[in-house]
Amino acid sequence: MCRLFEYALVLMCFSFACGHRSETLDGLLALGALLFTAGADFFLVALKEEQWLPGMALFCVAQGLWAVRLWLREEGKRRLVHLFVWAGTCATLLVVAVILARGVDALLLLGAVYASFLLTTVFFSWLSPRDLLFTLGMTLFLGCDLFVAVNNAALYLDLGAYPLLKTLYDIPFNMMWAFYGPSQMLLALSSAGGRR
Repeated sequence: MCRLFEYALVLMCFSFACGHRSETLDGLLALGALLFTAGADFFLVALKEEQWLPGMALFCVAQGLWAVRLWLREEGKRRLVHLFVWAGTCATLLVVAVILARGVDALLLLGAVYASFLLTTVFFSWLSPRDLLFTLGMTLFLGCDLFVAVNNAALYLDLGAYPLLKTLYDIPFNMMWAFYGPSQMLLALSSAGGRR
């Protein structure tokens, strides 16, 4: 039941953006990113059995839309630098994907793509924090995903050998949603572009 409340929060953030987004390309990109986020969370939160592959694929699209939104806000040389960094990130991921294509876990590959997109977006949002709501929202998103990574690390690592990871894993509170809920609210508010 808790999962349905969590998913309802994501839908409320998307609904807010539907009614309050700015009537610009910026607002449309934010709405699209929130829509793909809601789609991703349908597979990862709303369903009883998590469907990680489609969920992560939709999260990658959402992060791509956030990245385009941020890039369009840049001007002059900063936009060019931003473009080169993104092109380098994508090219590196493509080369790694081709090298590892045989026998690699598709979910791990999507996770690497998603993490690269998220880290790049957070980095650029702090370089030019014109929209504090967006910058804080993306930073909290990163905080959430650090706890997601710690929880999933238990599938691949013996956490007993990593005291910090074990401590984070054993926190008796859902730290993922402590970060994720506020991040979605801030990102939805950022879609309004000054309108409330």
